[in-house]
Parts: sequence; structure tokens; C-alpha cells
Amino acid sequence: MRTFIAVDCTNKEKIFNLQQNIINSFPNFNSLIRPVTIENLHFTLFFFGDIETKQLELISNKLKEIVFEKFEINYRKIGAFPSFKYPKVIWIGVDEKSEKELNSLFELVKLKMEQIDFRSDKQFKAHLTLFRVKRPIANIEQYLNKYNNLSIDFSDIIDKIYIKKSELFSSGPVYSNILTIFAK
Repeated sequence: MRTFIAVDCTNKEKIFNLQQNIINSFPNFNSLIRPVTIENLHFTLFFFGDIETKQLELISNKLKEIVFEKFEINYRKIGAFPSFKYPKVIWIGVDEKSEKELNSLFELVKLKMEQIDFRSDKQFKAHLTLFRVKRPIANIEQYLNKYNNLSIDFSDIIDKIYIKKSELFSSGPVYSNILTIFAK
């Protein structure tokens, strides 16, 4: 089964409103980008890909060892992967303090996963995917910089870590929670 560890966005209405605002501001983007559905908004901490049930049990047991306190994150900037020039993903990031908090949580998860021989395949970058880009968009940076110059000023509370199962369909992925770890 395809799995990953994540923390969810709980301020889904604000993110949805931001997505709609971007779509409405740039109607010619509609055929070029696909918004992430609000139920799928999350920060990926660790991606496994396909694993077996036996591995899931090991991962679950290690994740249960993690102790963390809830914390607040503040959304701040719009970005793109791999770059604004050739975007495949458009995301929203967080301020410096929030990035440190999410990085600390990632490091806890990474340490536990390394103890059972799982390695992270990517460097962690705290981001929440807003859109997937279907076709190249010229000069997208100039459009999205409008949002970085405005104050993106809303927050979220991180108080749970999830192991999520990902099922891929032609309409997009569907995520379901396998395990929830609550903040202390």
C-alpha cells in the first residue's frame, strides 16, 4: 500500500479561499492548474511509497514513540517546485519560526524511521501544495508574487501526526488516515 506520514492543514477554509482567489484572479490558469482538494491538504513529513503490511506495523510502532507538543504555524509565501520558470507544483509556505517547528517535527520522524531502516529520499521543505500544474505557464512568478506582496496572514495548529494511505484514481488521489498520533 502507498503510504506517507503527514500533518494536516486544519484551516482548510482559508486555504480554499486562497485557491479560489488565485483562480479568479487569473482565469486563463484554469485549464493549466488543478487545485488540491481541501480534504487532501497536508504537509508531508516522510514519504514511503508502496510498503507491505508488516512494514506498516513497524512504522506505526516507531511513530507511537514520538512525543511532541502542539504548535502554531503561520502561512506566508507562495512558491513553486521545481521553480517558477518550470512549475509542476504551486505551494504555500510558512514563516521562519513555523518552518523551524515543522523541521523539528520532521527530524523526530526521520530519526524514528531511520531506526527501522527507512531513509528520506528528499530534503524536507515545509510546504502545502495548493495546485498541480498540468501545462507550463509563462511568467507565473509575476502573477503569484502579487500574493507574496500582500500579507498572507493566517495560521494553523499542528496537533496530530498521521500515517496516511494514498490511493491513486484518474480523478486524483484519495487519502485515508491509518494511524493518528496526538500531541501531548
